[in-house]
Formats: sequence, structure tokens, C-alpha cells
Amino acid sequence: MNKILGFFKKYRLGILSGLIVGTCYIPFHPWGIFFSYIPLWYWVFFKAQNGRDAFIAGWTTQFVLTLIGFHWIAYTAKAFGGFPWPLALIVLFLFCLLAHLYIPISMYLIFQIRKKFDWGIGHGIFSCVALVFLLEWFWPGIFPWHLGYTVFWSKLPIYQFADVIGFAGLSFLIFAGQGLIFYFLFRSGEGSFTPKRGLFHLGIALAIFALLNIAGYFHGLKWRSTNAELKILQVQANIGNLERMYAEVGKGFRDEIVKQYIDLSHSGLSDNADVDMVIWPEVAIPEYLDANYLNKPNQAHIVDFLNRSQKTLLAGAFSKDESIADADRSVFNALFLLDPNKREMPRTYRKTHLLAFGEYLPGSQMFPFLTKLLPFVSNFGRGPGPSILIFPKDQAKGDFVHLGAQICYEGLFPEFTVGLAQKGAEILVNVTNDSWFGSTFEPHQHLYMTLARAIEVRRPLIRSTNTGITTFVTAYGDVAEKSPINTVWVKRQIVPYRDNPEPTLFVQFGHHLWIVIMIAFFAHLLINGVYDKFRKSRLGFTAQKN
Repeated sequence: MNKILGFFKKYRLGILSGLIVGTCYIPFHPWGIFFSYIPLWYWVFFKAQNGRDAFIAGWTTQFVLTLIGFHWIAYTAKAFGGFPWPLALIVLFLFCLLAHLYIPISMYLIFQIRKKFDWGIGHGIFSCVALVFLLEWFWPGIFPWHLGYTVFWSKLPIYQFADVIGFAGLSFLIFAGQGLIFYFLFRSGEGSFTPKRGLFHLGIALAIFALLNIAGYFHGLKWRSTNAELKILQVQANIGNLERMYAEVGKGFRDEIVKQYIDLSHSGLSDNADVDMVIWPEVAIPEYLDANYLNKPNQAHIVDFLNRSQKTLLAGAFSKDESIADADRSVFNALFLLDPNKREMPRTYRKTHLLAFGEYLPGSQMFPFLTKLLPFVSNFGRGPGPSILIFPKDQAKGDFVHLGAQICYEGLFPEFTVGLAQKGAEILVNVTNDSWFGSTFEPHQHLYMTLARAIEVRRPLIRSTNTGITTFVTAYGDVAEKSPINTVWVKRQIVPYRDNPEPTLFVQFGHHLWIVIMIAFFAHLLINGVYDKFRKSRLGFTAQKN
């Protein structure tokens, strides 16, 4: 017990940083945005005796923030993996051990770099900020994660600059802001500061942050203007996990699921006959919707719905490529655009970014025997990358809408959405199934991390889910009415957009910000390394001369 208490006492500043970071992330507001990492940095710069101390302090930070922000991993292990709660909690514990190891690794490296070059606070904190950002960028996580999203969640207008540097760039600004405060507080290099000086520099930071938010507000204003609109009917049928699992293996739920989506759509259209398109979420229909399957019973019901409603349907379902010999990889998680005359539109999109252990088994292509050891893990085929679905809104007038297709967590990867914008997407459409996460933090986190792509590329993004949260966001960042979680919800929405919108600076250059930071980091190391050698050689020459 004394050893445990001693550990907590020794590394309490690392734990404090973890608590602040964890409670700054969605669905919390970023109350500690100016100082969340400062307790950890203080320990590494002034208290750590060696690299091991620095690493452990960083590890406690990452463990605590992961436990708070990603507690839903346990629920997912229970719901998706079917693990009993004790085993699900062990999965969460293991995830917390490893999920954000870039934090302790960066703390270890900065300790060693400062020791090697005998750096003061200024050089040390510059390298610390750059190194943490770069490792955060390259860390091989399930998806990119950082504090940049919190400013969008909290509607702080600084988020408008995401169309220049992206939300990862905003995360860098958060690190840089904290680094600046840290420098002014402790630039004496003695690890102490006076309250008066601390309040003064915090006031300067708040003033700069306020000015950036004012500038962000005016920067984003031009994206409020649009010249077109798309009327959609979003259908959230609230199909639970058990029904979906049974339906996917043919346990008799498919007929009821198809009927429920059709009935809800008819009901919504009865009050909103003027919509252009009906949208169903990811794998809403656990059937193949390829053209050669449309004569089968459930597919025929969907065709009948299309003919009777005379509305275009955008729906998540399965797709099958009969030319692929591998039975597993011939099946795709797909998004179909179907017209009222039973024809597929120019393209069906097949999901590219697959979820490890959910949609593919890592290493199974190189070692096929793994699929026999773990037969319950799906192995879907992989799609072609960013793709555009062309919707003829008014074909007679030549009015076509270019839809950028995303399936589930593809919306979390900025480079994927950049690809859609570069291919001419005018509206982004993300279909998702978050039913595996229950009423935890995850649906709110996933929602805003996906909607953030709309700001980076300045295209509205429509998000349709099985169990919530369903909504859309404009290119400016206004979020429409959101569906409640685990509730049937049908809503007509009017999505404003621009014809052929201009590419943002983020699409053109900003998604390469990491290259600039990397060059600056290594240039700083190189210049200081050369200077350090020159200084030591000069001191040696002076000593010999004397």
C-alpha cells in the first residue's frame, strides 16, 4: 500500500494532467485548454531525475485521460465482442495501458534531448510542443485523436480557422499556447513563479485567444452564403444490435427491418412530399442491393417503394462482387444511390477504411490461417478510396449534385475527406452505425469529430445513423436539429450548399502542416547540435590556450 501511495504522490502532476485533459474532451467543455499539459511538463522539466521518470509521468497522464475519454471501450467489448463485464473491463484496462503512448514517449525524448544539449526552457519547450504534435499525428491509433475538436464542440469561433490548418492544426495551436504560457511562467529555469507574474501572463494568453476567436468569427462569415439547397428525409429506425446481428446471418429479422425502414419513409414522405432524397444509414438493409439482386423478395420491396414514392434513395447495405473468388472479400460494406426507376446511379461506393477486428482481421491476408482461428471476425473487401456519387437533382436542367461518400469512421480521417473535395464533392454524406456504443460519450465524440470535416473542406456534411446521432452541419458550422439516441426519428432537413465550391487552403496545403512542423523541429535540433559542438570546441580551445 505504501508503494502505491508513493507512486501516486510522486507522479501526481502527471495524473493531474490526465484528469484535466480527460475532462476537457467531448462531451466536456475545454475548461483547461490553457494549462492541461503544463503540470506534466513541469514535472518533466524540473522534477524528473531521469528518462524513466519522464516516461512514467507521461504514461500516467495518458492512462488517466484514456480512462475518462474512452471508457466506452468496455461497453463496446461487451456489446460487440460479447465479453462478460469482467473481461470487458480488462479490455478497457489494456487499452488504457497502450492507447496514447506517444505522450510518455515524447516526454522521454524531450528529457533526453534537453539533457544532451543542456537546453534551457525556451529551446526545450519549443521542441516539446513540436515533438508532442508530431507523435500525436503519426501515432498508429484506431483513428486520429486530439483536443482540436473541443473548440468546435464548444462553438469557440477559432474553429473557423480549420479550413486553413485543420483541426489537427488547432490542436497544435493549443500545444503552442500552453507552451508559451509555460515559458513565461518558468523562464527563470528554477521551476518557481510568483502568482502575480502567473496571472499577468495568463491574462495575455486569454487576450490573444479572444482576438483569435474574434478573427475566426469574421473569417468564417463568407461561408454562410450559398446558392443551392438539397431537401432530404433522414430516417433513423433505431435498429438494435441483436436484431442487426441476427439479420446479418439470416435469422429472420431482415424482412421486419426492411419493412420498418419503408414504413417510416412512407410516413415521413406523407408530410414532406417535396424532398429530393431519402437517406438510410450504414447497412440499414442487411441485404445485397446490387442490380443483379434487386429481384429478390426484400430488394423487390425496396424497388416497389422507389416506384411508388418516386424518390431517390441513398442507403447503406451490402454489396457483392461475384468476380472475386475469396468469399469473404467479395462482400463490401457499401453505400447505394438508387433512383425511382430501379437503376443504380453512376457509382456505388464501397467502404475503404475498414475497422480492425470489426470489418477485417489484421494480418489475415498474409496469414490466411488466422481467419480459421478467429472465424467470427468479418473480412470485408476494401473499396477504391474517396468516391463521388452523382445525384441528378434535375436532370432536365442539368442540375447534378456531387455527393462525397463516407461510411462510418472514414469521416474521422481528414485526408479521406480532402480526397472527396479534390474530386469535386459539393455535399458530404456520412452513414454510420453507433449502436455498439450505447449512451456513452462515444456517440457525441464521433458526431463532432465527423462534422469537423465539413469545416476543413467547407462542404456541408449530412450524417445518418441507425440509433443516433443523426443531423447535418453547414459549411459554416451550424449544426441542425440532432436526433435523440436510441429513438425512432424521421426528419425533413434542408441542406444549403454551393455549386462547385472553391477548395479551401486546408485542401490545397493545410493538410500538410505536419511537414512544416517536422522541418522546423529537425532544423532546430540540427542548428542547436552544430552550435553545441562549436561552443564546446571553442571552450576547449580557450582552455588549451590558457
